[in-house]
Amino acid sequence: MSKLDTIFEVVISRDKMEATLKQHEPFPEDHPVTKDELLSFMKEHGVVFGVKESVIDQVVKSEKGLTSSVKVAEGLQPQNGKHGYLQPIQHEEEERDVHSISAMNLRDVLSIPEVKQGQVIGKKIPATLGEDGMNVLGEPIKAKPGREFVLRPGKNSTVDEANGTLVAAVDGQMSVDKRTIHVYPVYEVPGDLTMKHGNISFIGNVIIRGHVPDGFVVKAGGDIRVFGTVEGATLEAGGSIFVGAGIVGQNRGCIRAEGGLHTTFINQAKVEVGGDIEVVQSILHSTCTAGGKIICTRGKGNIVGGALSAEDHIYAKEIGNSMHTKTSLYIGAKEKWVTKEKQLAKEYKTTEEELKKLSLLLQKFQELEKENGLTANGRVQRLRVKNTLVQVKEKHEQIKEQLEDVQENLTLNQAGSIVVEQTLYPNVSAHFGKYRRKIVSNHSNVKLSLVDQEIQLSSR
Repeated sequence: MSKLDTIFEVVISRDKMEATLKQHEPFPEDHPVTKDELLSFMKEHGVVFGVKESVIDQVVKSEKGLTSSVKVAEGLQPQNGKHGYLQPIQHEEEERDVHSISAMNLRDVLSIPEVKQGQVIGKKIPATLGEDGMNVLGEPIKAKPGREFVLRPGKNSTVDEANGTLVAAVDGQMSVDKRTIHVYPVYEVPGDLTMKHGNISFIGNVIIRGHVPDGFVVKAGGDIRVFGTVEGATLEAGGSIFVGAGIVGQNRGCIRAEGGLHTTFINQAKVEVGGDIEVVQSILHSTCTAGGKIICTRGKGNIVGGALSAEDHIYAKEIGNSMHTKTSLYIGAKEKWVTKEKQLAKEYKTTEEELKKLSLLLQKFQELEKENGLTANGRVQRLRVKNTLVQVKEKHEQIKEQLEDVQENLTLNQAGSIVVEQTLYPNVSAHFGKYRRKIVSNHSNVKLSLVDQEIQLSSR
Protein backbone atom coordinates (compact mmCIF):
# COMPACT_ATOMS: atom_id res chain seq x y z
CA MET A 1 0.00 0.00 0.00
CA SER A 2 1.37 3.39 -0.98
CA LYS A 3 1.70 6.11 1.63
CA LEU A 4 -0.38 8.31 -0.68
CA ASP A 5 -3.41 6.01 -0.36
CA THR A 6 -4.52 7.85 2.77
CA ILE A 7 -4.19 11.22 1.03
CA PHE A 8 -5.50 10.59 -2.50
CA GLU A 9 -8.03 8.45 -4.27
CA VAL A 10 -7.98 7.65 -8.00
CA VAL A 11 -11.45 7.23 -9.53
CA ILE A 12 -11.68 5.63 -12.96
CA SER A 13 -14.84 6.21 -15.00
CA ARG A 14 -17.07 3.31 -15.98
CA ASP A 15 -15.91 3.46 -19.60
CA LYS A 16 -12.26 3.69 -18.43
CA MET A 17 -11.76 6.82 -20.53
CA GLU A 18 -11.19 9.24 -17.63
CA ALA A 19 -9.36 9.17 -14.32
CA THR A 20 -10.01 11.76 -11.60
CA LEU A 21 -8.04 12.48 -8.44
CA LYS A 22 -9.64 13.20 -5.08
CA GLN A 23 -7.80 14.40 -1.99
CA HIS A 24 -8.99 13.25 1.45
CA GLU A 25 -6.18 14.56 3.69
CA PRO A 26 -3.77 17.54 3.56
CA PHE A 27 -0.16 17.03 2.49
CA PRO A 28 2.24 16.06 5.31
CA GLU A 29 4.16 19.14 6.44
CA ASP A 30 7.43 17.29 6.84
CA HIS A 31 7.25 15.48 3.49
CA PRO A 32 5.64 17.32 0.54
CA VAL A 33 4.29 15.15 -2.27
CA THR A 34 6.51 15.11 -5.37
CA LYS A 35 5.48 14.77 -9.00
CA ASP A 36 7.26 11.42 -9.37
CA GLU A 37 5.49 10.04 -6.30
CA LEU A 38 2.10 11.07 -7.59
CA LEU A 39 2.80 9.63 -11.06
CA SER A 40 3.91 6.35 -9.47
CA PHE A 41 0.79 6.36 -7.30
CA MET A 42 -1.42 6.69 -10.36
CA LYS A 43 0.51 3.93 -12.13
CA GLU A 44 -0.03 1.65 -9.12
CA HIS A 45 -3.75 2.23 -9.59
CA GLY A 46 -3.58 1.28 -13.26
CA VAL A 47 -3.55 4.73 -14.87
CA VAL A 48 -0.81 4.55 -17.51
CA PHE A 49 -2.16 6.43 -20.53
CA GLY A 50 -3.30 9.98 -21.21
CA VAL A 51 -1.93 11.40 -17.95
CA LYS A 52 -2.20 15.20 -17.81
CA GLU A 53 1.20 16.15 -16.42
CA SER A 54 0.29 19.84 -16.29
CA VAL A 55 -2.53 18.96 -13.87
CA ILE A 56 -0.14 16.84 -11.79
CA ASP A 57 2.23 19.84 -11.60
CA GLN A 58 -0.58 22.06 -10.30
CA VAL A 59 -1.52 19.48 -7.66
CA VAL A 60 1.98 19.12 -6.20
CA LYS A 61 2.61 22.88 -6.29
CA SER A 62 -0.64 23.70 -4.52
CA GLU A 63 -0.14 24.62 -0.87
CA LYS A 64 -3.70 23.77 0.19
CA GLY A 65 -4.06 20.76 -2.07
CA LEU A 66 -7.23 19.87 -3.93
CA THR A 67 -10.56 21.35 -2.91
CA SER A 68 -12.42 19.29 -5.49
CA SER A 69 -11.70 16.33 -7.75
CA VAL A 70 -9.72 16.98 -10.94
CA LYS A 71 -9.35 15.05 -14.18
CA VAL A 72 -5.78 13.75 -14.30
CA ALA A 73 -5.97 11.38 -17.28
CA GLU A 74 -8.04 11.07 -20.41
CA GLY A 75 -8.13 8.22 -22.93
CA LEU A 76 -7.95 8.54 -26.69
CA GLN A 77 -11.23 7.87 -28.47
CA PRO A 78 -10.98 5.59 -31.52
CA GLN A 79 -11.45 7.23 -34.89
CA ASN A 80 -13.85 5.01 -36.79
CA GLY A 81 -13.15 4.37 -40.43
CA LYS A 82 -15.00 6.26 -43.13
CA HIS A 83 -17.49 4.44 -45.32
CA GLY A 84 -16.61 3.88 -48.94
CA TYR A 85 -18.54 6.06 -51.37
CA LEU A 86 -19.08 6.95 -54.99
CA GLN A 87 -17.31 10.09 -56.21
CA PRO A 88 -18.87 11.64 -59.35
CA ILE A 89 -16.47 12.87 -62.01
CA GLN A 90 -17.39 16.08 -63.76
CA HIS A 91 -16.03 16.46 -67.27
CA GLU A 92 -15.07 20.12 -67.02
CA GLU A 93 -11.82 22.07 -66.79
CA GLU A 94 -11.89 21.41 -63.04
CA GLU A 95 -13.69 18.80 -60.98
CA ARG A 96 -16.47 19.92 -58.65
CA ASP A 97 -18.26 18.21 -55.80
CA VAL A 98 -21.86 18.03 -57.03
CA HIS A 99 -23.11 17.01 -53.59
CA SER A 100 -22.74 20.40 -51.87
CA ILE A 101 -23.47 23.93 -53.03
CA SER A 102 -21.17 25.19 -50.28
CA ALA A 103 -18.27 24.17 -52.53
CA MET A 104 -19.44 26.07 -55.60
CA ASN A 105 -21.55 28.80 -57.08
CA LEU A 106 -25.16 27.73 -57.63
CA ARG A 107 -24.88 28.80 -61.26
CA ASP A 108 -22.16 26.20 -61.73
CA VAL A 109 -24.25 23.33 -60.40
CA LEU A 110 -27.12 24.29 -62.71
CA SER A 111 -24.95 23.67 -65.77
CA ILE A 112 -23.93 20.03 -65.43
CA PRO A 113 -22.33 19.20 -68.80
CA GLU A 114 -23.33 16.33 -70.99
CA VAL A 115 -21.18 13.22 -71.06
CA LYS A 116 -20.33 10.95 -73.95
CA GLN A 117 -20.69 7.21 -74.21
CA GLY A 118 -17.63 5.48 -72.74
CA GLN A 119 -16.60 8.35 -70.48
CA VAL A 120 -15.85 7.62 -66.81
CA ILE A 121 -18.51 9.34 -64.73
CA GLY A 122 -17.73 8.09 -61.23
CA LYS A 123 -15.16 6.21 -59.20
CA LYS A 124 -15.28 4.16 -56.04
CA ILE A 125 -13.50 5.61 -53.00
CA PRO A 126 -12.60 2.68 -50.70
CA ALA A 127 -13.57 2.54 -47.03
CA THR A 128 -10.88 3.25 -44.41
CA LEU A 129 -10.03 1.13 -41.38
CA GLY A 130 -9.90 3.98 -38.87
CA GLU A 131 -7.47 4.42 -35.97
CA ASP A 132 -7.64 2.53 -32.67
CA GLY A 133 -7.96 4.42 -29.40
CA MET A 134 -6.76 3.63 -25.88
CA ASN A 135 -8.27 4.00 -22.41
CA VAL A 136 -6.46 5.34 -19.34
CA LEU A 137 -5.56 1.78 -18.31
CA GLY A 138 -3.57 1.36 -21.51
CA GLU A 139 -6.09 -1.01 -23.07
CA PRO A 140 -6.61 -0.56 -26.82
CA ILE A 141 -10.08 0.34 -28.12
CA LYS A 142 -10.69 -1.03 -31.57
CA ALA A 143 -11.91 1.39 -34.21
CA LYS A 144 -14.90 0.36 -36.29
CA PRO A 145 -13.88 -0.01 -39.93
CA GLY A 146 -15.89 1.84 -42.54
CA ARG A 147 -18.44 -0.04 -44.61
CA GLU A 148 -17.22 -0.93 -48.07
CA PHE A 149 -19.06 0.52 -51.04
CA VAL A 150 -20.36 -1.76 -53.80
CA LEU A 151 -20.38 -0.27 -57.30
CA ARG A 152 -23.64 -0.88 -59.12
CA PRO A 153 -24.74 0.22 -62.57
CA GLY A 154 -27.30 2.99 -62.88
CA LYS A 155 -29.65 3.76 -65.72
CA ASN A 156 -27.48 3.95 -68.83
CA SER A 157 -24.23 3.44 -66.90
CA THR A 158 -22.03 0.35 -66.50
CA VAL A 159 -19.50 -0.87 -63.93
CA ASP A 160 -15.80 -1.28 -64.76
CA GLU A 161 -14.79 -3.63 -61.91
CA ALA A 162 -11.09 -3.64 -62.83
CA ASN A 163 -10.75 0.13 -62.37
CA GLY A 164 -13.51 0.64 -59.79
CA THR A 165 -15.37 3.11 -61.99
CA LEU A 166 -18.77 3.81 -63.54
CA VAL A 167 -18.88 4.44 -67.29
CA ALA A 168 -21.56 6.17 -69.36
CA ALA A 169 -23.33 3.69 -71.66
CA VAL A 170 -24.98 6.44 -73.76
CA ASP A 171 -24.62 10.14 -74.48
CA GLY A 172 -26.59 12.22 -71.98
CA GLN A 173 -26.46 14.10 -68.69
CA MET A 174 -25.43 12.77 -65.30
CA SER A 175 -27.87 12.42 -62.42
CA VAL A 176 -26.20 11.46 -59.15
CA ASP A 177 -27.89 9.53 -56.38
CA LYS A 178 -26.38 8.00 -53.25
CA ARG A 179 -25.45 4.61 -54.69
CA THR A 180 -24.96 5.10 -58.40
CA ILE A 181 -24.94 7.57 -61.29
CA HIS A 182 -27.52 7.58 -64.06
CA VAL A 183 -27.10 9.04 -67.52
CA TYR A 184 -30.34 10.50 -68.80
CA PRO A 185 -31.41 12.12 -72.03
CA VAL A 186 -32.01 15.84 -71.65
CA TYR A 187 -35.12 17.91 -72.36
CA GLU A 188 -34.24 21.59 -72.55
CA VAL A 189 -36.41 24.73 -72.63
CA PRO A 190 -34.23 27.60 -73.93
CA GLY A 191 -36.12 30.31 -71.98
CA ASP A 192 -39.20 30.66 -69.78
CA LEU A 193 -41.70 27.83 -69.63
CA THR A 194 -44.80 28.99 -71.54
CA MET A 195 -48.11 27.66 -72.85
CA LYS A 196 -46.19 26.81 -76.01
CA HIS A 197 -44.34 24.11 -74.08
CA GLY A 198 -47.12 23.25 -71.63
CA ASN A 199 -46.56 21.02 -68.61
CA ILE A 200 -43.52 18.75 -68.85
CA SER A 201 -43.24 15.06 -67.98
CA PHE A 202 -39.91 13.59 -69.09
CA ILE A 203 -38.04 10.36 -68.34
CA GLY A 204 -34.64 12.09 -68.07
CA ASN A 205 -33.25 15.43 -66.90
CA VAL A 206 -35.11 18.69 -67.54
CA ILE A 207 -33.33 22.02 -68.00
CA ILE A 208 -35.30 25.29 -68.07
CA ARG A 209 -33.13 28.29 -68.93
CA GLY A 210 -35.72 30.82 -67.72
CA HIS A 211 -38.60 30.95 -65.20
CA VAL A 212 -41.36 28.49 -64.34
CA PRO A 213 -44.55 30.56 -63.90
CA ASP A 214 -47.49 29.92 -61.59
CA GLY A 215 -49.59 26.82 -62.26
CA PHE A 216 -47.15 24.80 -64.40
CA VAL A 217 -46.17 21.22 -63.59
CA VAL A 218 -42.70 19.84 -64.35
CA LYS A 219 -41.94 16.15 -63.72
CA ALA A 220 -38.60 14.48 -64.42
CA GLY A 221 -37.24 10.98 -63.92
CA GLY A 222 -33.82 12.55 -63.25
CA ASP A 223 -32.88 16.08 -62.14
CA ILE A 224 -34.67 19.39 -62.75
CA ARG A 225 -32.56 22.50 -63.26
CA VAL A 226 -34.24 25.90 -63.45
CA PHE A 227 -32.03 28.92 -64.08
CA GLY A 228 -34.73 31.44 -63.19
CA THR A 229 -37.48 31.59 -60.55
CA VAL A 230 -40.13 28.99 -59.74
CA GLU A 231 -43.44 30.77 -59.00
CA GLY A 232 -46.30 28.77 -57.51
CA ALA A 233 -45.53 25.77 -59.72
CA THR A 234 -45.19 22.05 -59.01
CA LEU A 235 -41.81 20.37 -59.57
CA GLU A 236 -41.28 16.63 -59.05
CA ALA A 237 -37.91 14.95 -59.64
CA GLY A 238 -36.64 11.40 -59.31
CA GLY A 239 -33.22 13.00 -58.73
CA SER A 240 -32.47 16.46 -57.31
CA ILE A 241 -33.85 19.93 -58.03
CA PHE A 242 -31.70 23.03 -58.60
CA VAL A 243 -33.30 26.49 -58.81
CA GLY A 244 -30.96 29.37 -59.58
CA ALA A 245 -33.09 32.44 -58.80
CA GLY A 246 -35.20 31.06 -55.95
CA ILE A 247 -38.68 29.70 -55.20
CA VAL A 248 -41.71 31.94 -54.67
CA GLY A 249 -44.40 29.45 -53.73
CA GLN A 250 -47.28 31.88 -53.09
CA ASN A 251 -48.69 29.02 -50.96
CA ARG A 252 -49.42 27.10 -54.16
CA GLY A 253 -47.75 24.16 -55.86
CA CYS A 254 -45.08 21.97 -54.32
CA ILE A 255 -41.41 21.04 -54.74
CA ARG A 256 -40.74 17.30 -54.39
CA ALA A 257 -37.51 15.39 -55.02
CA GLU A 258 -36.12 11.96 -54.23
CA GLY A 259 -32.73 13.66 -53.92
CA GLY A 260 -32.07 17.13 -52.55
CA LEU A 261 -32.98 20.76 -53.26
CA HIS A 262 -30.40 23.47 -53.97
CA THR A 263 -31.65 27.03 -54.37
CA THR A 264 -31.08 30.70 -53.56
CA PHE A 265 -34.17 31.30 -51.40
CA ILE A 266 -37.53 29.75 -50.49
CA ASN A 267 -40.57 31.95 -49.80
CA GLN A 268 -44.08 30.70 -48.93
CA ALA A 269 -43.46 27.28 -50.47
CA LYS A 270 -44.02 23.62 -49.66
CA VAL A 271 -40.89 21.49 -50.08
CA GLU A 272 -40.49 17.73 -49.55
CA VAL A 273 -37.14 16.08 -50.38
CA GLY A 274 -35.44 12.82 -49.54
CA GLY A 275 -31.99 14.40 -49.20
CA ASP A 276 -30.71 17.77 -48.01
CA ILE A 277 -32.19 21.24 -48.50
CA GLU A 278 -29.38 23.73 -49.17
CA VAL A 279 -30.33 27.40 -49.44
CA VAL A 280 -28.00 30.33 -50.08
CA GLN A 281 -30.05 33.22 -48.64
CA SER A 282 -33.34 32.70 -46.78
CA ILE A 283 -36.21 30.33 -45.98
CA LEU A 284 -39.32 32.40 -45.27
CA HIS A 285 -42.80 31.28 -44.12
CA SER A 286 -42.43 27.87 -45.74
CA THR A 287 -43.13 24.23 -44.90
CA CYS A 288 -39.98 22.23 -45.62
CA THR A 289 -39.27 18.56 -44.96
CA ALA A 290 -35.81 17.06 -45.55
CA GLY A 291 -34.73 13.44 -45.23
CA GLY A 292 -31.24 14.73 -44.38
CA LYS A 293 -30.17 18.23 -43.31
CA ILE A 294 -31.45 21.77 -43.82
CA ILE A 295 -28.58 24.18 -44.44
CA CYS A 296 -29.00 27.96 -44.68
CA THR A 297 -25.66 29.47 -43.70
CA ARG A 298 -24.47 31.43 -46.73
CA GLY A 299 -25.46 34.99 -47.56
CA LYS A 300 -28.10 36.24 -45.12
CA GLY A 301 -28.73 32.68 -43.95
CA ASN A 302 -31.98 33.26 -42.05
CA ILE A 303 -35.03 31.11 -41.38
CA VAL A 304 -38.21 32.96 -40.46
CA GLY A 305 -41.73 31.56 -39.97
CA GLY A 306 -43.23 28.31 -41.16
CA ALA A 307 -42.35 24.78 -40.10
CA LEU A 308 -39.08 23.05 -41.00
CA SER A 309 -38.42 19.36 -40.41
CA ALA A 310 -35.03 17.63 -40.83
CA GLU A 311 -34.10 14.12 -39.89
CA ASP A 312 -30.50 15.04 -39.03
CA HIS A 313 -29.62 18.70 -38.45
CA ILE A 314 -30.72 22.28 -39.15
CA TYR A 315 -27.98 24.88 -39.69
CA ALA A 316 -28.62 28.63 -40.09
CA LYS A 317 -27.10 32.01 -39.33
CA GLU A 318 -30.36 33.32 -37.83
CA ILE A 319 -33.63 31.66 -36.87
CA GLY A 320 -36.70 33.81 -36.14
CA ASN A 321 -36.63 37.61 -36.17
CA SER A 322 -36.94 40.69 -33.96
CA MET A 323 -40.73 40.71 -34.54
CA HIS A 324 -40.88 37.27 -32.84
CA THR A 325 -42.51 35.57 -35.83
CA LYS A 326 -43.59 32.06 -34.86
CA THR A 327 -41.11 29.53 -36.30
CA SER A 328 -41.29 25.77 -35.70
CA LEU A 329 -38.36 23.39 -36.12
CA TYR A 330 -38.50 19.58 -35.96
CA ILE A 331 -35.57 17.19 -35.61
CA GLY A 332 -35.58 13.40 -35.68
CA ALA A 333 -36.59 10.25 -37.48
CA LYS A 334 -40.01 10.21 -39.00
CA GLU A 335 -42.25 7.23 -38.46
CA LYS A 336 -41.77 6.13 -42.07
CA TRP A 337 -38.09 5.35 -41.38
CA VAL A 338 -38.92 3.21 -38.38
CA THR A 339 -41.44 1.38 -40.58
CA LYS A 340 -38.83 1.13 -43.34
CA GLU A 341 -36.37 -0.51 -40.94
CA LYS A 342 -38.93 -3.17 -39.97
CA GLN A 343 -39.80 -3.81 -43.62
CA LEU A 344 -36.16 -4.17 -44.67
CA ALA A 345 -35.37 -6.43 -41.70
CA LYS A 346 -38.24 -8.70 -42.76
CA GLU A 347 -37.06 -8.74 -46.40
CA TYR A 348 -33.49 -9.45 -45.27
CA LYS A 349 -34.61 -12.47 -43.25
CA THR A 350 -36.73 -13.75 -46.16
CA THR A 351 -33.88 -13.53 -48.69
CA GLU A 352 -31.49 -15.09 -46.15
CA GLU A 353 -33.78 -18.11 -45.80
CA GLU A 354 -34.18 -18.27 -49.59
CA LEU A 355 -30.39 -18.27 -50.01
CA LYS A 356 -30.04 -21.20 -47.62
CA LYS A 357 -32.66 -23.23 -49.50
CA LEU A 358 -31.11 -22.48 -52.90
CA SER A 359 -27.59 -23.27 -51.63
CA LEU A 360 -28.77 -26.65 -50.30
CA LEU A 361 -30.57 -27.40 -53.56
CA LEU A 362 -27.48 -26.53 -55.62
CA GLN A 363 -25.36 -28.70 -53.33
CA LYS A 364 -27.71 -31.66 -53.96
CA PHE A 365 -27.41 -31.20 -57.73
CA GLN A 366 -23.62 -31.15 -57.40
CA GLU A 367 -23.66 -34.34 -55.31
CA LEU A 368 -25.93 -36.07 -57.85
CA GLU A 369 -23.62 -35.01 -60.65
CA LYS A 370 -20.62 -36.55 -58.87
CA GLU A 371 -22.45 -39.81 -58.14
CA ASN A 372 -24.39 -40.59 -61.30
CA GLY A 373 -24.13 -37.57 -63.55
CA LEU A 374 -27.06 -35.33 -64.51
CA THR A 375 -29.58 -35.69 -67.28
CA ALA A 376 -30.05 -32.83 -69.74
CA ASN A 377 -33.12 -31.74 -67.77
CA GLY A 378 -31.13 -31.95 -64.53
CA ARG A 379 -28.38 -29.71 -65.92
CA VAL A 380 -30.98 -27.15 -67.00
CA GLN A 381 -32.53 -27.18 -63.52
CA ARG A 382 -29.11 -26.83 -61.88
CA LEU A 383 -28.33 -23.81 -64.10
CA ARG A 384 -31.66 -22.20 -63.17
CA VAL A 385 -30.96 -22.71 -59.46
CA LYS A 386 -27.47 -21.26 -59.87
CA ASN A 387 -28.74 -18.17 -61.71
CA THR A 388 -31.52 -17.66 -59.15
CA LEU A 389 -28.96 -17.97 -56.36
CA VAL A 390 -26.85 -15.20 -57.91
CA GLN A 391 -29.90 -12.92 -58.28
CA VAL A 392 -31.13 -13.54 -54.71
CA LYS A 393 -27.61 -13.00 -53.34
CA GLU A 394 -27.41 -9.64 -55.14
CA LYS A 395 -30.84 -8.66 -53.79
CA HIS A 396 -29.81 -9.81 -50.30
CA GLU A 397 -26.69 -7.59 -50.38
CA GLN A 398 -28.68 -4.58 -51.59
CA ILE A 399 -31.24 -5.03 -48.80
CA LYS A 400 -28.40 -5.34 -46.28
CA GLU A 401 -26.88 -2.05 -47.45
CA GLN A 402 -30.25 -0.27 -47.34
CA LEU A 403 -30.92 -1.65 -43.85
CA GLU A 404 -27.51 -0.49 -42.61
CA ASP A 405 -28.16 2.98 -44.05
CA VAL A 406 -31.56 3.24 -42.35
CA GLN A 407 -30.16 2.00 -39.02
CA GLU A 408 -27.26 4.43 -39.27
CA ASN A 409 -29.64 7.30 -40.01
CA LEU A 410 -31.80 6.35 -37.03
CA THR A 411 -28.67 6.44 -34.84
CA LEU A 412 -27.64 9.81 -36.28
CA ASN A 413 -31.10 11.19 -35.61
CA GLN A 414 -30.61 10.59 -31.89
CA ALA A 415 -27.71 13.04 -32.10
CA GLY A 416 -29.53 15.54 -34.33
CA SER A 417 -29.18 19.22 -33.56
CA ILE A 418 -30.13 22.79 -34.45
CA VAL A 419 -27.12 25.07 -34.88
CA VAL A 420 -27.45 28.87 -35.04
CA GLU A 421 -24.29 30.80 -35.95
CA GLN A 422 -25.59 34.26 -35.02
CA THR A 423 -28.99 34.95 -33.39
CA LEU A 424 -31.79 32.65 -32.21
CA TYR A 425 -34.89 34.77 -31.52
CA PRO A 426 -37.87 34.26 -29.18
CA ASN A 427 -41.03 32.43 -30.32
CA VAL A 428 -38.99 29.72 -32.03
CA SER A 429 -40.16 26.23 -31.03
CA ALA A 430 -37.73 23.32 -31.19
CA HIS A 431 -39.14 19.78 -31.33
CA PHE A 432 -37.03 16.65 -30.85
CA GLY A 433 -39.48 13.77 -31.16
CA LYS A 434 -42.01 14.17 -28.33
CA TYR A 435 -39.88 16.81 -26.59
CA ARG A 436 -40.46 20.53 -27.17
CA ARG A 437 -38.76 23.73 -26.07
CA LYS A 438 -39.94 27.25 -26.79
CA ILE A 439 -37.31 29.97 -26.97
CA VAL A 440 -38.23 32.98 -24.81
CA SER A 441 -35.15 35.20 -25.16
CA ASN A 442 -32.38 36.01 -27.60
CA HIS A 443 -29.41 33.64 -27.82
CA SER A 444 -26.22 33.98 -29.84
CA ASN A 445 -24.03 31.30 -31.40
CA VAL A 446 -25.86 28.34 -29.87
CA LYS A 447 -26.64 24.67 -30.43
CA LEU A 448 -29.86 22.92 -29.42
CA SER A 449 -29.69 19.18 -28.81
CA LEU A 450 -31.52 16.47 -26.89
CA VAL A 451 -29.59 15.44 -23.76
CA ASP A 452 -31.07 13.10 -21.14
CA GLN A 453 -34.62 13.63 -22.44
CA GLU A 454 -34.26 17.41 -22.29
CA ILE A 455 -33.64 19.95 -25.07
CA GLN A 456 -30.55 21.85 -24.00
CA LEU A 457 -28.95 25.07 -25.25
CA SER A 458 -25.18 25.15 -25.35
CA SER A 459 -22.51 27.47 -26.76
CA ARG A 460 -20.95 26.36 -30.03
